[in-house]
Amino acid sequence: MRSKLKQHKGLASLDYMLVLGVILPLALFLFRVGPRAIRLVYEMTCAFVSWPFM
Repeated sequence: MRSKLKQHKGLASLDYMLVLGVILPLALFLFRVGPRAIRLVYEMTCAFVSWPFM
């Protein structure tokens, strides 16, 4: 039983590196690109809705 505990001892540090190395930059990228994407979708929706009335 003790051998299994020793094998999984460093997994918490791998999770921490995953958060810092992958998820944090991805979140920063989405915060930067997200408002522009929402604005473009809004403009495209407005164009589709108003197109028959033009």
